[in-house]
Amino acid sequence: MAISDDLPPQLTKDVKRRSRKRRTVKSKDLEVLISVATRAAHIARDKGFHVVSPEAIRCVEVLRMMRSLPLTPRVIVKTDALRSLQFLATNGNPKIRSESKSLLNHLKGVLAASS
Repeated sequence: MAISDDLPPQLTKDVKRRSRKRRTVKSKDLEVLISVATRAAHIARDKGFHVVSPEAIRCVEVLRMMRSLPLTPRVIVKTDALRSLQFLATNGNPKIRSESKSLLNHLKGVLAASS
């Protein structure tokens, strides 16, 4: 069947091009995440080191979220994130300590890859 001239033209979707630039986290957002994790770790410490508290779980979840973020070396150095995470790496709660050490190693890898 042939297409007649009296039909309207077919609609085409305009595809929006995504820029190749990766979206990065702002330093203020990283500072907020670090402060949330630190506060939760302090509260979890007060409840006991080997007690599974909602605060300890929240701290671990925030640390895992921070690990999945696309961080640049500039943001890591500017926020002084390594010092805060080194404090959390000495926490008495084994889950918080393990996750913060893992995040520290990841951030050190990001810094090493840039230089």
